[in-house]
Amino acid sequence: MTILKTLGTVAFIASVLTGPAMAQDDPVKLGVMLPLSGPAALAGTSILEGIQFAAEENNANGGVLGRQIELVIEDDEGNATKGVTAVRKLIEQDGVAAISGTYVSGVALAATKVAREFKVPMISAGSTSSDVTDFNDAGDPWFFRAFPGSREQARQSAEDMVAKLDATNVAVLHENSVYGKSLSDSLAANLAEAGGEITLTETYNPDERDFFSVLTKVRAAQPDAIYIAGLMDAGAQIIKQSAELGVSSQIMGSGSMMSDKLIELAGPASEGFAVSSMFEPSTPNEYGAAFTERFRAKFNKEPDVYSALGYDSMNVLIEAVRRAGETDGAAIQAELNAMNDVPLVQGPAGTVANFDEQGSVPFKIGLAIVRNGKREWLPFD
Repeated sequence: MTILKTLGTVAFIASVLTGPAMAQDDPVKLGVMLPLSGPAALAGTSILEGIQFAAEENNANGGVLGRQIELVIEDDEGNATKGVTAVRKLIEQDGVAAISGTYVSGVALAATKVAREFKVPMISAGSTSSDVTDFNDAGDPWFFRAFPGSREQARQSAEDMVAKLDATNVAVLHENSVYGKSLSDSLAANLAEAGGEITLTETYNPDERDFFSVLTKVRAAQPDAIYIAGLMDAGAQIIKQSAELGVSSQIMGSGSMMSDKLIELAGPASEGFAVSSMFEPSTPNEYGAAFTERFRAKFNKEPDVYSALGYDSMNVLIEAVRRAGETDGAAIQAELNAMNDVPLVQGPAGTVANFDEQGSVPFKIGLAIVRNGKREWLPFD
């Protein structure tokens, strides 16, 4: 008995002595929530590349807080119910310090309600709807996006539509979602101010793929331009079917369509397609240009806005952890709120993460037009 007691005492002392050292060696766990299957998977998988690239680069430079970064990844499938399950798992089971996610705005809105309850900050890797950041208490956001929200995107799109595309008579096709309705409503309000008007509005379901009936109505209305507010898969079909029906109106899409994948899906019909773009490989942003070079070297392909979104969201999150000096959610949130100098690969030269009181980063968005199978970014004003 004496020997057993002695061994037990030694084991206890050893665990006390080695426990803190072992904890220092544990990785910093950061959650990732994205639609890696379902209708938004094309965007989700590309965003994940950017997130993983940011984590890999930081790990190669020593990680954060002297520890390596471990990404805990959940597929929310673009579904709000699955998103709530995913965020609870990341927080309650996996013990993540903060979360990069997600892309679909309806999922982001449901997930951030849970994350805020647990005091775990989230930074979006693509959720655009201003409804999500509107849920934040002004000056105390727990959901962040390192890019402009739908209201600001719609305002700049409306101005570009009138000034750069000479389109004042516009038909809007928007998906039946938080994201689609938010963009449509914002565009309507801003277009009138810019000197244009919405003459036709049609709604479609995110999984819809046959648009011939609605496009026949659009063709009869003969608008100067068609604005698509929805995800890339449906957008590509609308562009293709417009060409098949002989619709001659200028087509412009929301930010979800600023991807080479859309050009691939729509084929020759994408020629002339315009899109508000927060990032292009040809960016005049020096930090973004350097990211482009490193991404090309790593993946042997061009980065797109989704990989840029993912990279920025994770890079900003890691920097907030570094500045917090700990993995406490409230400390990380405070650093995100105070941040005003971390460079972003998106936007024009000199763009930095400087979150407004609702948790968004406003910056000038460019306009890109597909010419000869490639997006050309028009010069910033």
